[in-house]
Amino acid sequence: MNISWSATSQTSGKFASVERSGFGGLIERFDKLRAQGRGYLEVRAGAVFPVLTLGFAGSAAVVHLVTDEDAMSLLAADERADANAEVLVLDDPVEFTADFVLNLERAWLVVEEFVHTGDPGRAGEWHELK
Repeated sequence: MNISWSATSQTSGKFASVERSGFGGLIERFDKLRAQGRGYLEVRAGAVFPVLTLGFAGSAAVVHLVTDEDAMSLLAADERADANAEVLVLDDPVEFTADFVLNLERAWLVVEEFVHTGDPGRAGEWHELK
């Protein structure tokens, strides 16, 4: 599947909206950001939409799904986290309730599945933001 992605720059720490392609490059960037302890990335599987985003700090992560210019959803945690968490969204730390805080490993699996299938619906329960 043809993917494009953009992510936090590992040198500046700011979101770099330049899109890149290829899953190997995405894995490499994610690994570097994980080593730094925080990051944000956006992934497209083919078309303009949907876009899957992953923001994280430490082991806490939040996954958004953007289905069009006016529709965004949050992925509910399979198991409620012990506490709220602050993760990166673009360049800023944003606090999320424990209902939407995933373990980083689980969140990365969601990204991998989206890259391979293009189907965000398989990830779990999405809650539309209003």
